[in-house]
Amino acid sequence: MFSSYPYAYSYTTYSMPLYNYFLPILALIVIIAGGLALYFLFVRKPNHYQGVAARLHDALTFRTFYTEKLLRALYCITVVAILVSSVVLLFSNFFGALLVFISGNLIARIVYEFALLLLVLCRNAQEINRKMGPLPEEPAAPQAPPQGTVPPSQPQAAQPGAVPPQPPQSHTAPQNNVPPQAPIPPRQEPPQPPQQ
Repeated sequence: MFSSYPYAYSYTTYSMPLYNYFLPILALIVIIAGGLALYFLFVRKPNHYQGVAARLHDALTFRTFYTEKLLRALYCITVVAILVSSVVLLFSNFFGALLVFISGNLIARIVYEFALLLLVLCRNAQEINRKMGPLPEEPAAPQAPPQGTVPPSQPQAAQPGAVPPQPPQSHTAPQNNVPPQAPIPPRQEPPQPPQQ
């Protein structure tokens, strides 16, 4: 029963049950675990599903864009909203209604066209990538040896007409400055006249 005295207050203590603290934490754990399980068990795998599962896989991997349809619907709603607001404004301010109708439609058209342009560019790039297939791997460029180092000598196959490398000579041995001689071709006999 309440007292009529103006300064009488009644204090009540209210304690929250334990599940009010526990449920948000449990919900957060379930959300994170469920999202990771959906990604690793369904989305990460290639699309070999049929029917609704294939469409769901395409939606979750963003192979199908629903934003384009959504933007077109939002543009229609925006145009109708601009038309209705300009008609309502027409009764109080004719020039304001005309300005809202013209500028509102122009601004809405530019904004939605820009958003659709980005989506169409992304879709066209995906189509081109799908048609081109994987790019061939480029051959690795030969690595030049660092300056100041001498590459190790490797035996090379002898090429016809090439002079074989000479072994290093000792400084004490006398050097012959005789140029190497070219091989002599075999002698060819002149053709003989036919005998009668």
